[in-house]
Amino acid sequence: MVSESDKPHFNLITDPWILAIYQDDTCREVSIEAVFRDAEEIREISGDSPQQVEPILRLLLAILYRQLSQEGAKTEDTLLDWWEETWENGHFDLDRIFSYLESVRDRFDLFDEDHPFYQLAGLEYTKKDPNGKEHTDGVDELVADVPKSDKFLFSLRSKDRIDGLSFAEAGRWLIFQQAYATAGIKTPVKGNTHVKSGKVYPPKRAVGTGMLGAEGGMFLEGATLFQTLMLNLVLFDNARGGRPIVGCREDMPSWEEGEVSPDYRIPSPGEPHGPIQCYTWQSRRMRLVPNDEGDRVIGVISCYGDIPVVLDKGGSEPMTAWRPSPAQQKNLGLSYVPRLPKTHDPSRAIWRGLASIVSVGQDGDLRPGVVRWIEHLRYEEVLSPEEFPMVAIHAQGMAYGTQNSVFADAIDDKFDLSVSLFEHDSHACNRALATIDSINQAVGKVVNFVSNTQRAAGDKASTVVATQERNRVRESVFAGLDAICRTRLAHFPNEADDVETYCAEWRDEVRRRLLSYATRYLNACDRSFFEEHEGMTVGRAMAILRAGLFETLGKLEKSKQSPEDTMDITTEKGKE
Repeated sequence: MVSESDKPHFNLITDPWILAIYQDDTCREVSIEAVFRDAEEIREISGDSPQQVEPILRLLLAILYRQLSQEGAKTEDTLLDWWEETWENGHFDLDRIFSYLESVRDRFDLFDEDHPFYQLAGLEYTKKDPNGKEHTDGVDELVADVPKSDKFLFSLRSKDRIDGLSFAEAGRWLIFQQAYATAGIKTPVKGNTHVKSGKVYPPKRAVGTGMLGAEGGMFLEGATLFQTLMLNLVLFDNARGGRPIVGCREDMPSWEEGEVSPDYRIPSPGEPHGPIQCYTWQSRRMRLVPNDEGDRVIGVISCYGDIPVVLDKGGSEPMTAWRPSPAQQKNLGLSYVPRLPKTHDPSRAIWRGLASIVSVGQDGDLRPGVVRWIEHLRYEEVLSPEEFPMVAIHAQGMAYGTQNSVFADAIDDKFDLSVSLFEHDSHACNRALATIDSINQAVGKVVNFVSNTQRAAGDKASTVVATQERNRVRESVFAGLDAICRTRLAHFPNEADDVETYCAEWRDEVRRRLLSYATRYLNACDRSFFEEHEGMTVGRAMAILRAGLFETLGKLEKSKQSPEDTMDITTEKGKE
C-alpha cells in the first residue's frame, strides 16, 4: 500500500506551472498565487502551444469572478466603481484573492484523492490491458502537438520521445483538453450508460468538442497581464440592460461542484449560468495517471463529460462573436432565430472580419461581450483614448476535421485596434468598416484581373482548378496588404475631422500596392499585351482593373501617383 506521503501531489495554486513571460522577456513557470502577485510585471501568458493561453486566462478570470461573487450581487454603479478603482491602482487586492484560494486549496491538487483538479477521481476504463492491468491512454492523447498516424499538424515533439509529462506540462494540457477536446467515438468507462457495441458515441445534435472548440475564442490584451485580465473582466452585460453577470448564486466553478457521475451529462436549462461556469466547463471526465515514482504523468483516461451548450449563451460567454442561425431555428422548431458562436476561419486574418467584432447590424448586437465592455468603459470615461489609445484583439481556436474527431488546424492571430473603433455607431467605426469593405472589393478586382490575363493568353482550366487559383491569388494579395491594414487599424484617429483624410490615405496605399502586384504578376508570367483570346487582351485586363480600383477605392491625387499609376498600357487598338 502506498502511504499518503508517497502519493504525488501538485497544487496549481502554489506549485509553478503557468508559463509567464515577464517584462524583461524572461519566461518562468509560476503558480496561480504568483501569477496574480506578479500580474503587473508579467507581459503575457504563454504555453506549450498558443492555444493553451485562452483556457488558462479563462481559469484566472473565473477565480476573479468567483472572488467578487463571494460578496454577493452588486449594482452596475458599484461594479463600475470597483473596476475603475482597481484599474487606477494598477494591481489586484491580493488579500481577497488569496483568501478565496485558501478556501478551495484542496480542489486545485492534480492528484487529490477525492477531487483532483478538472478531473474525476477513480475514473477507469471498462477494459483491461493485455496483462490484465488498468488500461490507460498514452499521454500523446493529452498533447495536441504529438503526430498521430499520418497527421502532423503539430510536430513540436516526436511521438517516440513522449514517454511522460511533468506535472506542470500535464496541468497545462489538461486545461487545454477541457477547452478544445475532439469529438468522436470514446472508450467506455465504468459507469457509462450510453454504450453501444462497446463504444460511446457523442450525443446527437449536441456539441461534441470542448466548449471553446465550438466558439471563435477571442480576448483582449493590454501591456501587462494585469491589464489583460481587467480588460476581459466583463462585470455586466450592457447589451442586456446592464444585467450584472457576477453574483449569480448558480454560477459556480467546477472545483466547487459536488459529486459528478462518470457518465456524460446533458446540462439543465439555463446552463451555463454565467462566465464562471462557462470558463471552467468540464466537457470531459478525465484522470491523469502518474508513474510509480510519482514524478511524471504517463497516461490519461478520458470520456465525455458535461456536453457544452453554446446556443443563445451570449450572456454567459463574452469571448466570442455571434451569428444568427436560421438552420437551428428550423431544426429545433423555435419561434425565433437563435444565435450561435461565430467560429474562426483559419485561412483568413481576423481583421478581415472586423465587422462581426465591432459593428451592430440588423440582426442586433452580436459583438463579443469583451468588445461591448470596452465600449462601455469608454462611454463612462473610465478608459480615455489619450491614456489608452489601442487594445490588442487576440483570437485563438482549433479547427476540426472528420466529424470533429481530429484537429485539422489551429488559429492564433492578434492585431491592435484603436479604441475609437470600439464605439459601434461612431463615424470612425463606420468609415473603417467601409474602407475594409472597399478593400475586399478591390482585391476581388485583382483576382478578376488575373483571370482575365489567363483568358487573354488562352489558358484553359477546369472549374475546380480555376477556383483554386482564384483563391490562391486572393490570399496572396491579402497577405501583401496585411501589414498595411493592421497598422492602419491600430492608429485609426479618434478625432472625427481626421477620419476622412486617414481613410483616403489608407485606400491610396492599398491601391498602389494592388497595382504593383498586378505589374509584378505580368512581369512574372511574361504575357503578351497584344495576344487576344475571347475578346480579351492583357491591355484590356489592366484597363478593367484600373477602372475597378477607381470604382472601389476612388481616384488617386496626381501628387500621390506612382509610376505604376501613370504607366501607359498600349494595346493593338490604342491606349486604354
